[in-house]
Amino acid sequence: MKKSSRLLLVFLLAASVLLTACSGAKPTAPAAGDGSLDRVKQAGKLLVAVDTTYPPMEYVENGKIVGFDVDLANEIGKKLGVQVQFESVDWDGILSGLMAKRYDVIMSSMNITEERLKQVDFVEYAKMSQVFVSKKGLDVKSEKDLSGKVIVVQADTTSHEWAEEVKKDKVKDIKEIRSFKGATDAFLEVKNGRGDVIVIDEPVGLYYAKKDAATFTITGRAMDPEAVGIAIRKEDAALKAAIEKAVKDLQADGTYKKVSEAWFGKELGK
Repeated sequence: MKKSSRLLLVFLLAASVLLTACSGAKPTAPAAGDGSLDRVKQAGKLLVAVDTTYPPMEYVENGKIVGFDVDLANEIGKKLGVQVQFESVDWDGILSGLMAKRYDVIMSSMNITEERLKQVDFVEYAKMSQVFVSKKGLDVKSEKDLSGKVIVVQADTTSHEWAEEVKKDKVKDIKEIRSFKGATDAFLEVKNGRGDVIVIDEPVGLYYAKKDAATFTITGRAMDPEAVGIAIRKEDAALKAAIEKAVKDLQADGTYKKVSEAWFGKELGK
C-alpha cells in the first residue's frame, strides 16, 4: 500500500471515531453467533433424526414418516423459515450420529438425562410419564408386581435403565429383562407371549393399548413425568436459541396444543 493511501485510511478511521463520539452512538459490535442458525437457513432445511419405531411419536405409515414429533418439528421449521427433512435412525446410534454431524438435531421423544447432558444440549418441549403396559390378565401396578415377570423394554432408554436398577436394588427376583432396538419389537415380544410387561413412555403405551386392546392394557405408572427434549450439539448455541424461541411461540399461540390434541385428544403433559 502506498504511503498516501495509508494516510487517507488513518484519516477516515479517525473521522469515523470522532463522528461516533460526537453523536453519542456506540460503535457497532461484530455480529454475534456461531453460524449454526445461518447454516440451516442457507441450506433451507433442518435435518431432524427420528427413531421411526416409536408410534405415535414417530413411525412410518404408507411409506411416510408421521407422528406427533414429526408434526411439531414441521411447525418449528415454519417458525425458522425452513423445510424439515427427517432422517430415520436406529436409536442405539442416534446420539453418535448427531455428534458426527449427520443431522442438525434429534427430535425423537428423548428424555433429558444428566448423562446425555454431558454430550449435548436440549430444548425441552414435553414431559412424559413411563407406564406399565401389561398383557391382558396381568395387573402390574407397581414395582413389587414385577416379581417373577419378564420385563420388555427398548434398549438404551431411560425405561431400560430404570428396569435394570429396579432388578438390582429392589425386586431381585424379576425373571428377566429383554431389550430390543425398536419399541415395535418390544410390543411384538409381549404379544407373542415371550414377555409379560413393557415399560414405555405413556403416549406410546396409550397408542398400543388403543390399537390392540385385546392384548395390551396400561396397568400402572412406573415413573413420574420426565422432561423430553430436542437434542442439539453444544457448539450450536444460535440454533438452540432459535428453536427454543420457536417452541415457546408455538406454546403461546396455541399451535402446540392443537398438534397435541390431534394425536392424543388433549395437550401433552396436561
